[in-house]
Amino acid sequence: MATPTQTPTKAPEEPDPFYYDYNTVQTVGMTLATILFLLGILIIISKKVKCRKADSSPTCKSCKSELPSSAPGGGGV
Repeated sequence: MATPTQTPTKAPEEPDPFYYDYNTVQTVGMTLATILFLLGILIIISKKVKCRKADSSPTCKSCKSELPSSAPGGGGV
């Protein structure tokens, strides 16, 4: 029976391309979700505030729609 004279050498292992640090992925995902959620709320609130300020004018400039008081034949004194 023959014994090997050389021990097999291990090839350097390459990092697995499908390995994810799930704590980092979760933290980044929750941070982005929070930022986008708050940005959406801010956009909704800002549009409502602009329309309420424009109630004194016949048209809402931010919505580009006519208010009911300026409709022809309706509500004017």
